[in-house]
Amino acid sequence: MSRNSILSGAVTCEDTRASEIGTTILSQGGNAVDAIIATIIAVNTLCPYHSDIGGGGFAILRTGDDEIKSLNFRHTAPAAANNEFYKNPKVSSSIGGAAVAVPGELKGLEELHGKYGKLPWEKLLEPSIRLAEDGFEVKQDLHEFITAECNPPGSSNLPGSWMEHDPCYSSLFVDGQAIPVGSTWKRPEYANTLKQIAKEGSKAFYEGEVAEALVKVVQERGGLMTLQDLKEYKVEWNQPLSIPYRDYTIYATPAPASGAIFLSALGMLSHFEPEGNGSVKDLHVLTESLRLAYGQRTALGDPNYVPGLVEKQSSWLTPCAIEEKAKLITGKTHEPNYYKPPKVEIVNDHGTSNITVADSEGLVVSITTTVGLAWGSHVIVPGYGFVLNDSMDDFSVEGRPNQWGYEPQVANFVLGGQRPLSSSCPYIITRTTTNQPHASGGAAGGSTIISGNVQVARGILDYDLSAKEALRANRLHNQLLPNVSELEQSSTHQGITVDGFSEEQAKGLEMKGHKIKWVEKNRTTPVVMRMYDGQKERWEVGAEPRRNDSGGSVFIAP
Repeated sequence: MSRNSILSGAVTCEDTRASEIGTTILSQGGNAVDAIIATIIAVNTLCPYHSDIGGGGFAILRTGDDEIKSLNFRHTAPAAANNEFYKNPKVSSSIGGAAVAVPGELKGLEELHGKYGKLPWEKLLEPSIRLAEDGFEVKQDLHEFITAECNPPGSSNLPGSWMEHDPCYSSLFVDGQAIPVGSTWKRPEYANTLKQIAKEGSKAFYEGEVAEALVKVVQERGGLMTLQDLKEYKVEWNQPLSIPYRDYTIYATPAPASGAIFLSALGMLSHFEPEGNGSVKDLHVLTESLRLAYGQRTALGDPNYVPGLVEKQSSWLTPCAIEEKAKLITGKTHEPNYYKPPKVEIVNDHGTSNITVADSEGLVVSITTTVGLAWGSHVIVPGYGFVLNDSMDDFSVEGRPNQWGYEPQVANFVLGGQRPLSSSCPYIITRTTTNQPHASGGAAGGSTIISGNVQVARGILDYDLSAKEALRANRLHNQLLPNVSELEQSSTHQGITVDGFSEEQAKGLEMKGHKIKWVEKNRTTPVVMRMYDGQKERWEVGAEPRRNDSGGSVFIAP
């Protein structure tokens, strides 16, 4: 391979080590798709509390031919799943086998590789196989996600925690205490699983011994999944949603992702001139756009099971519809009924990760992948070492509010084969005049994903913030119900200070009728990348400063 065939590029995600693996793939002749696959498998290896091969997600991609495409590899409900089964109060949709939906991640990554990858599949898994086999350093984020499950939470004590009763988690503890920061964690069973997948592709996961072990543990722990469910899983390409935004076009993933809500909020904001970053008027308009956008979310579900949903999402994003919504933003806030939601359910998929990659051929990919809540269903497949999702909890169950107290929504009822609603909304921004990529990103953090992405994208587009400045800026969150605006306080992470909101800003919002709730830090964990024309080093990467180990990596070809 000639030196000229090696692509420059950049990667950003929640663990700097995974980002560096991605740029190493670029240096070895891979493109952005190769790099993002290697990075995701590395994130799975380093951060299984957030994402693993037992999960699934969404991708948005800009090809070198300027096309924007969207891939849905969200989990699906087992064929036998239904509302009656989950209405039983003894059945948990968040922990155990009944919580596990059919995973889609490996089928999704393989689909991307088959259409756009350059390097051999097995080469993309090699770095993670070495990590899992040789071991890697336990850093602060992993340690915190272990100790959050200890007894009491935040301690290092294994006795009394749910992890004590599952031998699959034993490697995370030494003498009854969580392995400390700086120690080495090895995942030999997971390494062997990755070796099989590297050799045989996704078939090694969806059929054969891995599939049999997966189904066995799911059924033993009360779940409905069968080998047929795994074998019949399919990914779906769909049409991305988009809106114009000043001099740019913003693209995002459609339902069952929440790109329509993200774009609707930004579309309303495009009708207001920026009033000064952080001004009370600016914050009020932002909050109102979020409240109006979140009010539409109750209609979302899987378009294959909700008639007319594809058309409905598009209708929300027409210039006329957005203008009419923007006219509802007045000088004060209103009671929730003003925003016309019949009932609002918010899914909090905290165990989520976003990865974004771009290369010098103009290929840009942003993927949000998840196992659900932290450590997913709490089920690790014995002998194979990977975490299974709890994404059945992202469905609505008739007659039962979800664990966050939100009422069930008909569009998102449990049905075999259906994909549950997600807050995920990875996005790509292009310049309207040149169609060249300008920025791309996404986020984790459950219902705060949408509001976090809105504020980061707006910081870049309206206030010309760098990627790192946009991520460091304070964030508010308002999802309409509960009827409060969450404002984050000042905090310091990785030596970087997030200033938080001032008392003056809070009082100004209260004078406009907003109910304020102070939070230690916003739950969103976004990553974002800006791309610059006319410079050799075109990329500026940023990852969530509220995390300890997040970071990006840039590779410039010689």
